[in-house]
Amino acid sequence: MKTRVLISLILLSSGWLVSGLAARTPEALARKDLKISLQDKKISALSPSGLTLSFFSQIENSSEKKYSLVSYQYQVLVNQKEYFRQQISLDQPIDILPDKATSINFPVKINYQYLNPLLTEAQKQASCQVLGEMFFQDEKKKTERVVFYFQMDFPIFKFPEIDFLPLSVKDLTLGGADFSFRFQLKNDNPYDLLIQRIQLELNLEGRTIFKGEVPGDKTLSAGQAKNFSIPLMLDFFELGRDLRESLQEESTLFTLKAWFEADSAWGLLTFSIEKQGSVKKEFSR
Repeated sequence: MKTRVLISLILLSSGWLVSGLAARTPEALARKDLKISLQDKKISALSPSGLTLSFFSQIENSSEKKYSLVSYQYQVLVNQKEYFRQQISLDQPIDILPDKATSINFPVKINYQYLNPLLTEAQKQASCQVLGEMFFQDEKKKTERVVFYFQMDFPIFKFPEIDFLPLSVKDLTLGGADFSFRFQLKNDNPYDLLIQRIQLELNLEGRTIFKGEVPGDKTLSAGQAKNFSIPLMLDFFELGRDLRESLQEESTLFTLKAWFEADSAWGLLTFSIEKQGSVKKEFSR
């Protein structure tokens, strides 16, 4: 039987630099009854300012005694340099029952702003190590200490830039419009961006006029820009003349929301971008 627990380890802006935990190893402090093992690790909450590293681990209690997790301490290193440490005492201890396993997620929030002193110029990835100790008590209040160590690489990631291109208008009448909404994506990262899926939502005058996936090859090489086109046909009798009036202006205000899925050396990356801007027209026949 497995119990799932969330322990949140969040990097703060004012990191403390320490080295005490780094000198200890899991082999040196491992306990017979209690064992901590890493099950999985993922990148989530990707944003222009940073990301979250989630370490999914498991506490196994192979004894006949009930333990309670009462506190823990940990240290975070980036590129082998000391970055932050924290000590936590739990207001409500977590029970670790006999002959059972408890699943725990350690999310570590990384803020690029505070990593700059630890990075080299044009560095495309960094390494994060989390070294710590958990403290358990049995029913007789005897304390056991178990070391844990997590590690994973993460990207120094720049979101693709979105630029709106002029509308390619085939027809614009009192009754409707036939045009293509065009935009450009640029990859400013020093590595390829293997985009597998782009889901779009396009709004005009507060109404959604398109919702769907972008077809075709979406892979962007390092530094590459690529243009995309979404063909649209609008019926003003159905949607309203305010859309017609907006499209008849010299420039029209659009809002684009885009959700991305991309393969990478660090696993699947998911992120979203929203852009609003005025777009001019180009008539084509």
